Amino acid sequence: MKNIAIILPVCNECANLKRNFDKIYSAAKKLGSFEIIIAEDGSTDCTRSIAKKYARLPNVKLVTSRNRLGKGGGIKAAMSAARADVVGYMDIDLSVPLDYLEKAVRLVNEGNEIVVGSRYVSGSNIDRSPLRYSLSAAYNLMIRALFNSSVHDHQCGFKFFKGKYSARIASEITENGWFFDSELLIRAQQEGIIPYELPVAWREHKETKIRMIDVFVFIRSMMGFRLNPSSHTKIFKTGREKDSIIA
Repeated sequence: MKNIAIILPVCNECANLKRNFDKIYSAAKKLGSFEIIIAEDGSTDCTRSIAKKYARLPNVKLVTSRNRLGKGGGIKAAMSAARADVVGYMDIDLSVPLDYLEKAVRLVNEGNEIVVGSRYVSGSNIDRSPLRYSLSAAYNLMIRALFNSSVHDHQCGFKFFKGKYSARIASEITENGWFFDSELLIRAQQEGIIPYELPVAWREHKETKIRMIDVFVFIRSMMGFRLNPSSHTKIFKTGREKDSIIA
C-alpha cells in the first residue's frame, strides 16, 4: 500500500494538465511511496490523450470515462482504484499551491480523519473576483445554517482523508456533481467527525469551470439532500458517532 494517493479530476483540462502535472509528480515523490490517479471525465479536447501519456509513468493510473460522470462521479471512480494510507484530491490548475500538499498529508498522518483546504478561515489568502467570492460565501452560509455545519469552506477542491474511507466514499456518496464536496463534509459531521480546516492561499484562474448556473444546481442538490437524509448509509464508521446534526 502507498503512503498517499493523489486524485486529479480533469475534464477538458489539456492546458492545465500539460502545465502542472510534472510539478505535482515531483511534489508527490517527496512524500514517500505514492500514486497519482488521473480521473478523466468525458473530455472533448486533448486531455485524454495527454493523460494516457502520463499514465505510462511509474505510480500513475488513469481512470477514464467517455461519458460525463460529473465532478463527484469522476472522483468516486478514482477513489475505487485508490490504495493508500492517505487519499485526497486537488485541482489540476493548482488554485491551491503545492506548498500545502505536504501539510495536508502530515495533518492526516497526525490523526485528523479529514483535512480540507479552507479559503474562509483565519490565515487564508484568497484572490477572487468579488462576484464569485460573494456567491461562494452565500453558499457556505446556507450549508452552515441548513446542516449546522462547522466547516467554513465546503467547496475548495483540496481535500485529504484517511485511505480506509475511500471505498465507502466511492460507493455511498450519492452526489455525482458539484455538491459532492458538501455532501462528503456534511455526512462526516453527521457521524461525529469534525474536518480540520487548513488555511490556504487560493487564486482564481480564468479557466475555472464553475458557471453561474452551477449555483442553482448546488441549491437544488443541497435541498434534495436536506429533504431526504434518512436513507444515507454511514461512511465514517469510527465507533464514536453522535446523533445526526441535521436539525
